[in-house]
Amino acid sequence: MGTHRALRYGTIALILAAITCGDIDKFTIEESSSTTIQGASLLEQLAGDLGFGGFLNMDISQNQELQNQGVEREQIDSVHIQSLTLTITDTPPEGRDFTFIDNLEFFVESQGLERKLIASGGPFAAGLTTVGLEVENVDLAPYAAAESMNITSEVTGRRPSKETTIDGKIVLEVDVNVSGALCGGD
Repeated sequence: MGTHRALRYGTIALILAAITCGDIDKFTIEESSSTTIQGASLLEQLAGDLGFGGFLNMDISQNQELQNQGVEREQIDSVHIQSLTLTITDTPPEGRDFTFIDNLEFFVESQGLERKLIASGGPFAAGLTTVGLEVENVDLAPYAAAESMNITSEVTGRRPSKETTIDGKIVLEVDVNVSGALCGGD
């Protein structure tokens, strides 16, 4: 009887340890930014950063979802992009699409870390007012652990014929270790 009870308690303790110390706490968070590109003549080139200022100095530990869960910067185990989409928000959108972009790349940067490509796309089909970019499999955790991470863009193409406002939305899956102290983590 005593051995059976010890086995039962040992099994319960093992299950609780696996649940508590397992890699099971994942959150999906969204960050967004907007930019306006001035219209120009048909031949005027567009090159450089698109200007998504809201993606600069990003501190995902300040995201409301993570704050509601009490997640601290040190508890972030991994961060991966699920999607990065761009949407033209001008009303009416007629005459506006992403055909003015030949190539678009997004990079993650943070002081002391290597600049890495995280998403790209282009050229885009005519008529599209929302596009999803091809996402790279890059763990953003080292960048998220820094005071701030910057997501910048590089674009080549032509300026659109009309002023165009674009909203960017990045969806991140954040894996956190909320039991680091209990499981011997940092």
